[in-house]
Amino acid sequence: MFASFHDAIGYLFESYHLAQPHRRGQYDKDTRTPHLTRQLLDAVGSPDKRLRTIKVTGSKGKGSTARLIAALLESQGLKVGLFTSPHLIDFTERIRMNGKAIAEDEWIKWQETLYPLMEDMRNRMAPGEYFGPVGIVACVAALYFAAQKTDVNVFELGRGARFDDVNQLLGEIAAITPVQLEHRDLLGPELTDIAWNKAGVIDQGLKAVIAADQAKEALAVIAAEAHDQGVRLLALGRDFHLERVRAESDKTVFDLITRRARYAGVRLSLLGRNQAENAGVAIATVENWLGGALPESSLQGAFANLYWPGRTQRLMRRPQVLIDGAINRDNAMHLREVIEQIDAVPKVLVVGVPVDKDGSGVIAVLAPVVDAVWVTKAQNPHLTFDLLRLGEEASRSVPTGRSERLEDALTAAKRAAGANGLVVVAGTQSLVAEALEYYRVPTRDLSVSW
Repeated sequence: MFASFHDAIGYLFESYHLAQPHRRGQYDKDTRTPHLTRQLLDAVGSPDKRLRTIKVTGSKGKGSTARLIAALLESQGLKVGLFTSPHLIDFTERIRMNGKAIAEDEWIKWQETLYPLMEDMRNRMAPGEYFGPVGIVACVAALYFAAQKTDVNVFELGRGARFDDVNQLLGEIAAITPVQLEHRDLLGPELTDIAWNKAGVIDQGLKAVIAADQAKEALAVIAAEAHDQGVRLLALGRDFHLERVRAESDKTVFDLITRRARYAGVRLSLLGRNQAENAGVAIATVENWLGGALPESSLQGAFANLYWPGRTQRLMRRPQVLIDGAINRDNAMHLREVIEQIDAVPKVLVVGVPVDKDGSGVIAVLAPVVDAVWVTKAQNPHLTFDLLRLGEEASRSVPTGRSERLEDALTAAKRAAGANGLVVVAGTQSLVAEALEYYRVPTRDLSVSW
């Protein structure tokens, strides 16, 4: 049916592209049709009803939190499915079992199972209706996990939740990472609009929802939704607490106090206070799924050498390399803390942030703590960059260069950093992916460190 994996991936976007000329409205609530994902799941036998699932939403840190939750569950000897989106290098990264990406032929098999059902439904769709591509992938994941008889699965939602295709899958527990101003053209102009979209993950079928530290107005929206749905809410900073977060050369160390236990000196291989906060949410989520405290030995084992490429990832090379997807001021503040902890001179920033993100905020935060900046762009044709503007902003603080290609910028940055320096790559996920490919960082198997 599909001649190749490339053809199968192309089919994911077919109905979406055909619907675009007929779409009316701007916001997700007006343009998205997630109910079709639910109909497709039911048509194929409702595999999600045979699965135990944890769902993760939020604005930043969703993928890391999902990965941390999955690692903790794996440390209990469980067979764990993990669904994240988007991928970095290989599309199969979106569906994993115990850290290993699905094989292409396995993906094709399950997508071909969906194909006749989708074609039948497409013949009855109104103009403007479409299968969300990520919804189809979530259906593939549900079928694969059900066939593999996983014990539990972790699904990362897309930009929203209330009108998100992945949210159509049934879940037991949900986690909400920090809600920030993002996708305002699609979710709404105010933080409360965005929080309302994210709070759509909360429904009456959930046992609990675990929330990261939130802005007051965002937490109020989440709390109101939890109350209306009769779901217990546990919030970081109110119901469980991080203490003594500190950085070491290659670890983030913290204490976490929950209602079930005190976890002292947790050593996490991911860098930054934000990752400690993600880990705190992950621990509280798994506690509630298991119904008790985590054995400290398994927790430490899960986190000490956890591998999650491209997320404030430090490569011990000469010069050292730090790669992170910072695209706004808040993200950059977390990255800055890590940069300041690394003993290396000089430090050179390679940055690529598209015009629809907060490149100015990234430059304002990071330029003062480095010795030089190279402004560059990802080769993704769907993204627009303004190298001249960002270069001018960076040049007010430090010597700055510009390059149309990341490879050229990295060559110049490595030369400037020398053997004892640090090269920091920061920017959009497409740029992160290019950096990982440049340094040949593996992304399909998370079961071993690199």
